[in-house]
Amino acid sequence: MLQPSRSLTYFSVKKGKRKSVKSVTQRFMRLHCGLWIRRKAGYKKKLWKKLPARRKRLREIVFCNNTQSKLLDKMTTSFWKRRNWYVNDPYMKYHDRVNLKL
Repeated sequence: MLQPSRSLTYFSVKKGKRKSVKSVTQRFMRLHCGLWIRRKAGYKKKLWKKLPARRKRLREIVFCNNTQSKLLDKMTTSFWKRRNWYVNDPYMKYHDRVNLKL
């Protein structure tokens, strides 16, 4: 069995700069308040054998906890931490952390 390798590159070969881990930028999204969100595990796998209630639960998006958020911040560069303004952003109300209990 192979172990997953998501090691961080501190110095790239060409420019000598720090690099982001690709799997983090593909699987997670960072909100401007510093929280990270992700999809639930298995949301695309073997849907034919899952009950509709479970399928609905798997479609939800969940927050990462404080420890995970700090780790994901270390695995990405400042490019992924800046604020982006999108037209009709569905996550607009979550970007600013106001009365959000975790």
